[in-house]
Formats: sequence, structure tokens, C-alpha cells
Amino acid sequence: MPLSVHAQIEISAPPATVRATFLNFAAYQGWHKGWEIEHVEVKDAASGLQTGDKLKVNMQGMVFHPTVEQNTPECFTWGGSAYGLFVGKHQFLFSPSKENPGGTTFIQSEEFKGPLTIFFWPWRNKEFKSANWDAFNANIKKEAERAFSQT
Repeated sequence: MPLSVHAQIEISAPPATVRATFLNFAAYQGWHKGWEIEHVEVKDAASGLQTGDKLKVNMQGMVFHPTVEQNTPECFTWGGSAYGLFVGKHQFLFSPSKENPGGTTFIQSEEFKGPLTIFFWPWRNKEFKSANWDAFNANIKKEAERAFSQT
């Protein structure tokens, strides 16, 4: 049985601004310490990140090497696996806000599958997300709103 995690925040900036802020990995250290994302293997640099491109992600010292599964104006997804024993898919959604006209509902979610997921069972009926995600959401909100206010 998969384990799902999700965190959501309302941002007073349009989805395109939030997405541009998110995809500017090189600027992260200026507005959010602890997350580093690097392009490791990019098929076509001129076209930007595409399905199949490889990343190196460091979230608070937890390093992994996912593959880009989707990169559209509405969604950015990466996925990875430890020999099929533990499979994770992390998704970032940039949706027009229903609560804040002109704004964005930013959602990040992750689904874990595989035999090693059993080690996460103690959290299956609780809120299983890191304060790390909440901090990232708060910081991307602040940075995207700052960027939008300067346009």
C-alpha cells in the first residue's frame, strides 16, 4: 500500500511566477537554505528540463538522484527508485488559486511504494511530512511574491 504525503500553500503571485521561481534552482540558496537541486544530465540544454533528464537533489542532507518525469506549466514531477525496493514520486503543482484570484495554489506531494515502505508504517495514520516541506513552501511563497511585486 502506498504512502502519500502532501503540503499546500496559497501564494499571491501567478502560477508562471511561482513556477519560474521553483525552476531557478541556482537561486535557491538566496531564499531557502538546505535544498539544492542540480541538473546532472540534461538531454537538450536549449530546451530546458525535459522528461528523462537527471537531477541531483539534496534536501537537508538527504541526497538522491531522481529523473524528471514531467515538466509542464502546471506540474513538475521527479521520480526515483532504490532497486524497486523503495520508489518515490515527488510532484509540484502550480494551479490557479480558487481562494486568491490571480494567485497560485502550490502543492507538493510525494507517493512512496515498494517493500521498504513498510518502515514508514508507524506514520501511515498521522501527518507524515517534514517541517522541511513547510519551510520550503513558506520560502517559495515569500520569494515568488517578492519577484511578482517587482514586475
